[in-house]
Amino acid sequence: MKKLLYTLILSIILVGCKENNTTPEPTPETTKLVSLEGTWDNFQQYWLENTETDIHRVKTDDKHRHLSMVIQEVENGGYSAALKEGRNGQQFVETMALSEADLAGPDFKIDGDTLYVTGRSHFENKDPYKFIRTRKFSGWIEVPMKQYPDSIYRKSNLEIHDQGGMAELHVDGIQYTAELTQLLFGQKLAIMKLAIYDMPLDSVEINSRSISYTWLNPEAKRTGINLRKVTSGWTLIEPGYINSDNTKFDKK
Repeated sequence: MKKLLYTLILSIILVGCKENNTTPEPTPETTKLVSLEGTWDNFQQYWLENTETDIHRVKTDDKHRHLSMVIQEVENGGYSAALKEGRNGQQFVETMALSEADLAGPDFKIDGDTLYVTGRSHFENKDPYKFIRTRKFSGWIEVPMKQYPDSIYRKSNLEIHDQGGMAELHVDGIQYTAELTQLLFGQKLAIMKLAIYDMPLDSVEINSRSISYTWLNPEAKRTGINLRKVTSGWTLIEPGYINSDNTKFDKK
């Protein structure tokens, strides 16, 4: 009788332990992807694989193309993804139709603002394509006008993103390009860099040398640089954003 009682107690304990340690089955809410609408770019991945600077470069034979995607929800359900290639998305590749089942499948994995894509046409590398959600910035570039002392030429209301976005100023033979990028310094330290090139936008390549640059944390919402011969400032576009293009600064 005691043996039977001990057996029953042990069975109850084991069942209780099993129930407490069992991971609950994921529900549709826990597995649902966050919104994919917006622009995604793998500039950081492309730069790491192609930079000529040894401390930053990821050495691999599995190099990825530089691609960007603009993903939008469509009226009849699912999404469309406009795929482009190259700096500033110069080359249109294809508009892909993606169902919710596609996005929830093994080819698409999302972790915060990073999207990993593999196993489909255009994404057949053994390592996934690593797209980062872009943040749009509004800003300006200005240079002094040599022929008019104390005067400047300013190009305002420009828009770029923080995944290799660029904007240029070209006036009277003066050519400058501003570039905003998120990078991994030494493959470890995440930064956002604002660089200035003394060349037109179309001439800036992955290993072009900037005349100067500044860096800050990748979550920053405002950045700028003043080299005297060229000045540039950028502010994250979000509700209530303020910069010198959309706000009047009264002198007191």
